[in-house]
Amino acid sequence: MKVLVIGASGQMGALTVRDLVDHYKADVVAADLKLDRVKKVAELVGINKVTPLQLDATDPHALKQAATGADVVLCNAWYELNIKVMPVAIEVGAHYGDLGGFYDYTFQQLKYHEKAKDAGVTCVLGIGSSPGITNVCGAAGAMRLDSVDTISIYCTWGTKVKTADASFPAYSVRTVLDELTQNPPIVENGKHKRMPVLSGETEVLMPEPAGKVVAYYIKHSEAATMAEYIGKGTKNVSFRIGFPANDFATFKTLAQLGFSSDEKVEVGGCRASPKDFITAMYLRAVASSRDSSDIVDEYDYFRVDVNGEKSGAPATATYFVTTWNDRDSGIPSGRDTAVPPSITADWLVRGKIKERGTLPPEACIDPEPFFKELGKRKILVEEQLQDSRRYY
Repeated sequence: MKVLVIGASGQMGALTVRDLVDHYKADVVAADLKLDRVKKVAELVGINKVTPLQLDATDPHALKQAATGADVVLCNAWYELNIKVMPVAIEVGAHYGDLGGFYDYTFQQLKYHEKAKDAGVTCVLGIGSSPGITNVCGAAGAMRLDSVDTISIYCTWGTKVKTADASFPAYSVRTVLDELTQNPPIVENGKHKRMPVLSGETEVLMPEPAGKVVAYYIKHSEAATMAEYIGKGTKNVSFRIGFPANDFATFKTLAQLGFSSDEKVEVGGCRASPKDFITAMYLRAVASSRDSSDIVDEYDYFRVDVNGEKSGAPATATYFVTTWNDRDSGIPSGRDTAVPPSITADWLVRGKIKERGTLPPEACIDPEPFFKELGKRKILVEEQLQDSRRYY
């Protein structure tokens, strides 16, 4: 299996490369804008199975050249690149996966459905942790119920030891800043609508040590597809994040200072956008952290509540997704985002995903085998069912 991973030096891309090599012995072309960063990833993973490549994915010719011959193209870079990378993968006849189109780009990608089908390839849209695992949990819950009314998704992260320091986000800092400045979409009573930023405040109970978490609506891709593709009458879909307090204060300050802006500013004779600057700082910090021997127990938690009916009575299927950093391997809790693309690449090549076209995970991934593959990497999915019987 030959896989092109774009954005391979990022926090998630590097872990995807590692999983492809460790679990599937894949031949990986690890591509990134900066060759020195991706060479470092190759050295850490095993240079004999990884080919570093300097690539500007916005250059169609260079991208096509890199993708030609790949069985699968995985875009682990910024979500804005998905709509540039996916059409090239279709053109060269490669399967494709990404970490999500941040709602708006997802709709653009879905328009390529017939082109992908005609090319005989599958493009899995948003196959990280969230979107990704959360979508598959929603599909699993719908299989347990006769009908679905509401799907509510929550996530949080943190460390076992309380600290005053803010942590790295478990995903792109660009996406975090966009989440804090763009209006979140939900599906309400069967209609897609936008809500105010950081609205929908609610308390949700997560596993310890997170416990009771205050969560807010955040812009995410799940609301773009889950109601329509899961069906069974699904009328309401929402996604909320429960930011750890210190992280929330840090990210909110960065957003208020304008670091989510694409507008270039001049400093010392150089011009760059605040978003590009903070991204460069983030990537440098991520690369530096790979040399650190400090081990902090960190967790990622997701909760998916699927509410509906079974046998004529109210019923709920709840899924808890739990990931801790793996002390033995040194792999962080963020692997819950990096592993699903690796599994999906293997399944696409081996024919375990048979549907063709551009599809969200809930439309093409079999939940139980998928959850078991996650479990092999200590990404734990627990299902809890609650229903009632009426004797009248």
